[in-house]
Amino acid sequence: MKQLYTIRTDLKKSIFSLGFIACAVVTTILCLTPNGYYDRSANINYSVFEAILYIDWQTLAENGVTGINIIKFGLSGYCTMFMPIIAALPFVAAFCNERNTGSIRLNIVRTGKLRYYIGKFISAVISAGLAVTLGCAVFAAIIYPLFPTVDDCKEMSTSFFIEDNFSMATELWHFFSGAFIYGAVSVLPAFFMSSFVKNHYIITCVPFMLAYIQKVALNKISQAHMTDAPTEGLSIFEKCSAFYPENITQWYSDSAYVPLMLKYNAVCTAAALIGFVIIMNLRRDKGE
Repeated sequence: MKQLYTIRTDLKKSIFSLGFIACAVVTTILCLTPNGYYDRSANINYSVFEAILYIDWQTLAENGVTGINIIKFGLSGYCTMFMPIIAALPFVAAFCNERNTGSIRLNIVRTGKLRYYIGKFISAVISAGLAVTLGCAVFAAIIYPLFPTVDDCKEMSTSFFIEDNFSMATELWHFFSGAFIYGAVSVLPAFFMSSFVKNHYIITCVPFMLAYIQKVALNKISQAHMTDAPTEGLSIFEKCSAFYPENITQWYSDSAYVPLMLKYNAVCTAAALIGFVIIMNLRRDKGE
């Protein structure tokens, strides 16, 4: 019961913080930046925001641009670049405030070290996932009434195709569950760094830089092995796909790299928690 109380208290601190609101708002804005419409005649790509402003509804319907497809790819583009920063905002804002006020030592003594650390971990993961999901929900609520539905495209587009087993509920479940998991795992580097770094700017920015370096390295490796001959098991290209942070949103996919991706993220999650606990236990100032 004490553990549940600790988690509930930490969750309240994270959810009712400016960092949580900022994360949701920035997620909504960044979801409007991926490509929303491609004008073949003029060879121009329009972002989702630009498509809302400049492309009429009939043109979108005739080209098979549905609201659900726009929603599905919302967590791409700039979202993948800045997710390590925005996902960390709810936890970092609450944790740094607790550290700056000096209440962290009292909380550890009152709840117990291990109980406190586990509570922080669970609240960090859940609050990040919820904030990103909330931002995606606002994005979906904006997009759905402004873009054609599947039925609209079936009526107005001669080239529109959709699978017979298409389900709107399933697509939304995949999108929102993927958004929650993506936000949850994206906060892990900042959570681990908070065990030995006090500056909240460093806690949020270093994971961003590391994620950028990781993505550039994976892109180069993938491009170098894109044309490799088929081999037994996973190819190097497929193995690289398992290590892209944003691919966790495709956890439900039947792609060959998904099992490796899930194992990799599970190991990262366990490593972040264990590393946080070990470092905090070694500190004599109890995290202050």
